[in-house]
Amino acid sequence: MRAAKLAAAAADLKRRSGVAAPFSLAFLTDQRRVPHPLTVVRAMPRGAAVILRDYGLPHRQGFAAQLKSIARARGLKLIIGADIDLARRIGADGVHVPRWFSPAAPFPENMIVTAACHSMEELQRAKTMGADLALLSPAFVTFSHPGDGAMGAAAFKTLAASSLLPVLALGGVDERNARLLVGPNVAGLAAIGAFLD
Repeated sequence: MRAAKLAAAAADLKRRSGVAAPFSLAFLTDQRRVPHPLTVVRAMPRGAAVILRDYGLPHRQGFAAQLKSIARARGLKLIIGADIDLARRIGADGVHVPRWFSPAAPFPENMIVTAACHSMEELQRAKTMGADLALLSPAFVTFSHPGDGAMGAAAFKTLAASSLLPVLALGGVDERNARLLVGPNVAGLAAIGAFLD
């Protein structure tokens, strides 16, 4: 587990950008790539966030409640992907908006809203819908989407600098290459497999 190293890299990105954000490090669940996500969650540092994706997970509400219990005990933020009602029911800290999700109701004022973004148009959409933070990807080649082209550091930094929202770098980012993404609006990083040794 590399949670401490990732946290240090995320904090460095946030400090050097000078931008405020609700958190600088996030773990996104993915049962296919990380079949034991609770192990990762229990190792995460205080102030980080867990974003529950796994949209088709059986018994998702029960798993979300379990995540909430661990998050509360460890001082983590829990963000629920694409389900405002579930986020409300379990008392989550926020909602994550994938590119395919269009909320039917306004977001609760007391919740953090994060959005998956891959272009300037999606960054603008996220700002318009009231997001607080964008997960901008793919910064580098990623195992989640191996056939998709990565932005690379220069293009990523240019897009992030133009964003009206702070961004977390996602997609192939780890404690070794995060420093290549230092720049305006880059408030930290989000990852899946990078949390595993």
